[in-house]
Amino acid sequence: MPRPIERNRDGRRPKCSACQRIARDCHWIEEAGTTAAPRVSAYQLSPLAPATHHGTEYTSTEHPEYTLQDSQVARLFRHYIGTLAAWYDLNDSKRHFKDIVPVRARYNPLLLSAILAFSAANQHRTLGEDAYLEIAEFYHYDSVRRLISLTKNIDSIPLGETLAAICLLRSYEIIAQNVSSQSHLQGCYSLLASRQIHLTADLLSAGYWNYLREDITVALIEQRGLMITLSDQNAPPEPTEDADFANYITFLLGKIINRCLSVDASALSPLEWEAMNADLDKFKSSLPPSFDTIRTPGLARQSSFPSIWTLRNWHVSTLHYYHTAMGILWLAQPATQPLNALQRIEDMEGLRRRLEYHAIEICALAISSDSAPVWVNAFGPITFCCPWIRDSQKRVEMAEELGKWGKLTGWPVSVIADALSPSDMAR
Repeated sequence: MPRPIERNRDGRRPKCSACQRIARDCHWIEEAGTTAAPRVSAYQLSPLAPATHHGTEYTSTEHPEYTLQDSQVARLFRHYIGTLAAWYDLNDSKRHFKDIVPVRARYNPLLLSAILAFSAANQHRTLGEDAYLEIAEFYHYDSVRRLISLTKNIDSIPLGETLAAICLLRSYEIIAQNVSSQSHLQGCYSLLASRQIHLTADLLSAGYWNYLREDITVALIEQRGLMITLSDQNAPPEPTEDADFANYITFLLGKIINRCLSVDASALSPLEWEAMNADLDKFKSSLPPSFDTIRTPGLARQSSFPSIWTLRNWHVSTLHYYHTAMGILWLAQPATQPLNALQRIEDMEGLRRRLEYHAIEICALAISSDSAPVWVNAFGPITFCCPWIRDSQKRVEMAEELGKWGKLTGWPVSVIADALSPSDMAR
């Protein structure tokens, strides 16, 4: 279940940066019953109207099949299918976001608007063309308007398509605004999370795992708990297929983040820490041989990191989350007995070595990968773990790689790269 949304004491809502910039009313999901109708002067509401792009006029998604006759829309739609959908299918062998979401979007205006908003925002960030930003904001606002309308009758919401749209819109808000921006989405997810989600191999489950991974990424970057809570009641079943292990460690990492990184979290007791550590040990030992890393010195360009790689992208994401979870647990390990000064120095040095080991494994696996989905999912683990690397050459190399993948994906990575600068040595 989601955490309650914190409210400002004066009862006023902040505006998102996009709405502030163009002096637009910023509507909130919680206010669905009382919100004034949004301005829609930019919409071509008639399905028979010609598709033009003069000023702020863009084709409405009210009739998706007609909308896709617009060449600009079609290019953005194809960009999502060919480039961006793979971000969401990182751990999904059935490729719901590439093969199912586009089909559903041909009949679901909200899902189509979310795809267009995210795709246009990505094009704006990677190509630097302002025209794409206007398109992205238009379809983002259209998506929010449709979400507000849907939440008036939650029992009739198509959950799979709606949660998929929320995942896409959360990515939009990250790359178009900033990592922390999720002003429109948490309230809507709260409504969806009140519905029972059976974790199977369907679009709703794929959306759930993507939402959780996005939540983990932001939580690791901001060093805080997740926006949603996790309990054993919504734990995934025991892994049976290769890709299932990626979802299982996602759930374990989410629980560890909530227990250890929440602002009001109490210190772990020795028994609680041992139980969490045992869960991770059991998980690691249960991984099939397909997850074993391959070490091939000199395989790629010269690097200060070891050359290790895996067979599948979800193998990398699984190991990234395992090493991140272990890093958090080592930080949360309770002292077994009082330490004197020399013992504490030795204890701190041992902690630094363990943290650095996990950080180097995370970086090495990322650098050996040439996959944008792997890198997008790795931004959280890299941000949280890699400042513990003490070798300045490794830190510089990692900052350069982050800059490269930030440009390729449109992700705002400057804050992450700055944290790895040589002047900002391990905490």
